[in-house]
Amino acid sequence: MSAGNVTFPFTAFSGLDDPKTALLCALTNPNIRTVLIRGRKGTGKTALARSCGLISGKNVVNIPMNVSSEQLFGGMDVDAAINDGIVRMEKGIVSRGDGNILYIDDINLMDQGLLVSLLDCIHNGRVVLESEGVSDSYDCDTVLIATMNPEESDVSSHVLDRFDLCAYTSSEGVDRRNVLVNNSEFMDDGCSFMESHRTDMDAVNLRISKATGILPLVTISDELMDVCVELCLHVGAHGLRGDVSVVVTSMTLAALDGRDEVTRSDIERAARLCLVHRRDYTPPPPEQEPQQPEPEDDRDNKSQTPENDDQSDENDKDDREDDRDDDVFNDLSQMLEDMVFEIGEEFRIVDYLKDANRRETSTSSRKGRREVAISNDSSGRYVRSRIPDGRVRDIAFDATIRAAAPYQRLRDPNGLSFSIHSQDIREKVRERRSGCTILFLVDASGSLGVRKRMSAVKGAVISMLKDSYVRRDRIGLMEFRRDSAEVILPPTRSVEYSFKLLEELPTGGRTPLGEALIKVSEYMGAYIRSHKGERCYVVLITDGHANVSVQSGTDATEEARRIASDMHVPGLGWVVIDASAKYSNTNDAELLAAELGGTYLRLESLDADRIADNIRSILR
Repeated sequence: MSAGNVTFPFTAFSGLDDPKTALLCALTNPNIRTVLIRGRKGTGKTALARSCGLISGKNVVNIPMNVSSEQLFGGMDVDAAINDGIVRMEKGIVSRGDGNILYIDDINLMDQGLLVSLLDCIHNGRVVLESEGVSDSYDCDTVLIATMNPEESDVSSHVLDRFDLCAYTSSEGVDRRNVLVNNSEFMDDGCSFMESHRTDMDAVNLRISKATGILPLVTISDELMDVCVELCLHVGAHGLRGDVSVVVTSMTLAALDGRDEVTRSDIERAARLCLVHRRDYTPPPPEQEPQQPEPEDDRDNKSQTPENDDQSDENDKDDREDDRDDDVFNDLSQMLEDMVFEIGEEFRIVDYLKDANRRETSTSSRKGRREVAISNDSSGRYVRSRIPDGRVRDIAFDATIRAAAPYQRLRDPNGLSFSIHSQDIREKVRERRSGCTILFLVDASGSLGVRKRMSAVKGAVISMLKDSYVRRDRIGLMEFRRDSAEVILPPTRSVEYSFKLLEELPTGGRTPLGEALIKVSEYMGAYIRSHKGERCYVVLITDGHANVSVQSGTDATEEARRIASDMHVPGLGWVVIDASAKYSNTNDAELLAAELGGTYLRLESLDADRIADNIRSILR
């Protein structure tokens, strides 16, 4: 947000307490080098990040989203190579961030390999360049502030872990009237609005300066250090970056408050900034109480007493009751034939495909927003160059000139200003965002109806369908129950019909899981062969239990696992969503996911808002 060359002041933002605190920490402590601000569009992420220059006295250097490696880190000085025949380095954009602030908008849309390299350089404080015959390095003492909208796409947990702090913006709880008034005054006269906040900004600048002086004196007790460790273990943070970040940030918060000792409140505030993006969302299995073995003498004595006969009769009675329960369950399954359950509550979906057999692919598909793939034609964003293999279709002129530049003084120009030989030619590598095909394989048998889970399953599938619609994926539906599996919607981008189909999807009958796996592998195998280069996934929603076998006389659940283990469809990723009501001693869905080599998720773990609430409750 700016009016001419005037930036909206840092102190004029309403709400956004966590992002503002994260930025103050980064400007105070040189050990905090990377900050990520996540939030939906229109919540002030970009404007807040760019306002940091006003309270720090530093320049904010913008890194374009489509920047190349040579532009970002540096490369050969072409002028020196052509005129003098000298191969030397020309520094990139990162060099301008030395002593200043680097800023990237929409990092989730940036080349992830380039982003990881940038994060490495910032944490190391030095750029080491080894490219095109150039071997050199330069210092890079800077802070990186990045923003992203997770609704567009997300970044991997590996990249998230590289950010010291991560804060979330939201329009909830913001004084909207105050925002409108401030924005109106700023647009009318930005300079006057800036001056009206000059005193507040000077106070923030003074607060940062004092905190920088106090910081070396701040201490943290062993007891609070143990609290940091327990918090990191509790949220399942992998590695040690989370532990280090919590300690460093809590000490910085104490310094910003003018104290030289960390309190428990500092730890809690630091955890909110350091651990939410590092949390492991995989639900742990329940702890099983160990069974104490009875002494052998006691067992012998009991076997000789009449009470033991009574106990045996009691056990037989329990077994008969369990058998009757199974019979009742099967009877209920049959009674639920063709029952239609209402669609349950919808919710905001996490990126459930982020770890599902990701790989670099090429694509000719021009539609989609989910993933980045190498373009097969001349469309897409130019990200790097390469030596061509065969016919050159898309020449990278910049890379070609850099390759030829050092040899100009040695070549006969033949009347040309610049001599290019065939070995100098480079071609462009382009990327574009593409969609993928997702086939939802839904267990519609009576077991989910008995356990009253079909409504929740429908709500989850509807939520995933809407997410796929936003990302322009092709989606299909296959349901299995009774003794067969049926494709009720072939993959399509028109998802409106799928909503109606799901709403009217009947539930009941037995569970032919093995037959469903065979049919979906055959169907998707043929689909992948006719849609080369497209990323394809099967999202299997089931409790993992089967009671209809392909071969009579075999255990249906074990047979389904054997089929899954033997099945291999090249180019197909699997996600298994456990729809069972609770954990069981034999977690059938998780075992099935392991045999398929896919990602395992609980139905509840798809709800992004529920996960966020759980994290907030933990940090309280």
